[in-house]
Amino acid sequence: MRRALAVVFLAALCGCAGHLCLREGMLAVGPLPGAAPAELFSFFAAAASSRWIWIGIALEITFSLLWLAVLSWSEISWAVPMTALEYVLAAAAAYIWLGEPVGALRLTGIALICGGVVLLGGSWQQTHDPASGRRR
Repeated sequence: MRRALAVVFLAALCGCAGHLCLREGMLAVGPLPGAAPAELFSFFAAAASSRWIWIGIALEITFSLLWLAVLSWSEISWAVPMTALEYVLAAAAAYIWLGEPVGALRLTGIALICGGVVLLGGSWQQTHDPASGRRR
């Protein structure tokens, strides 16, 4: 369980950092002005030229690769809810890095998420024998 939990946490860090980089890139690009083909092309071309966007994409790919390892070790009903750690990390990082407000209602939600993650951490069951790769 420790290995899976450590990799879930590392994946959540990568996902959180990826989201923040994508947001930073989109703040520089600006909002999508409309749905006309020329506007869409211009918007996505600007996004594709942002180094923040590419760093964010690389971090999201890293998250996905780490996620594959987690799924090989754990039940999906345990693993997917554990990614809620990313919500907590993202809220804290958005407050610190982007200066986004985090009011009482958001803090309450974050506290509930933390409680859920703690409960899930105690429900670990390994369903595969690591030596044989077979389901138990």
